[in-house]
Amino acid sequence: MSQLPLDIPGLANARDLGGLPRRDGSVTPHGVFIRSDAPDLVSSEGWNLLREHRVTTVIDLRRPDERTTGVPDDIDLIAVDLDGDERAFWEPLEADGRWGTPLYYGPHLTDLPHRMAGVLQAIATARPGGILFHCAAGWDRTGLVAMILLRALDVTTEAARRDYATSFANATRMEALRSRSQHAEERRAVLTRFGHTPESAFADAYESLDLEEWSRSAGLDRGVVVALRTWRNSVPSRGRNPS
Repeated sequence: MSQLPLDIPGLANARDLGGLPRRDGSVTPHGVFIRSDAPDLVSSEGWNLLREHRVTTVIDLRRPDERTTGVPDDIDLIAVDLDGDERAFWEPLEADGRWGTPLYYGPHLTDLPHRMAGVLQAIATARPGGILFHCAAGWDRTGLVAMILLRALDVTTEAARRDYATSFANATRMEALRSRSQHAEERRAVLTRFGHTPESAFADAYESLDLEEWSRSAGLDRGVVVALRTWRNSVPSRGRNPS
């Protein structure tokens, strides 16, 4: 098994998080979580393909003023604002460019834990089936949620950072689909200024995350914790979150 890039008309940065190697030698299951860019351009054919991939719920991570329509009526749509409007948090990150990189992941989880907790609550309580979660480009807000999900199953750092870096590889496709820049080189320049590559910045955030401790501090209830560490009952529970 290996990770599946998804060829869905109307999406340029979609992939199934299944097939990624875990530290115990197993792999993550397919058909549980799909990460992607915004699905507002997905065709009827594309939605049929997503149904074939078991998608029954779409979670939109964007701010209210960014949201678009287009999710079919038979697929649940849950909107959870992962960014929020806490300007004291965002202004310094926007000023130095970290907001578009994994350099904001750790501070976000520390300072705004309720934002991610809301996403995980939505994941835990969604109806049976696969979940597609997205922001605009499927890059950093989506990447932050993916980091939590991959850490929950103890996916290897190498596999997790390759997944993150795939968004850079898909930037040209996203630009062609959306007719606008994805600012890949600007992101790289910011990371270089802070002594990082995309892969190293993500790896630092990933390896520094103590998911068990964060789950406690964020006040996640038991049902959410179980859904997270079992990927919605698709893998056996190990009795605790990885750290």
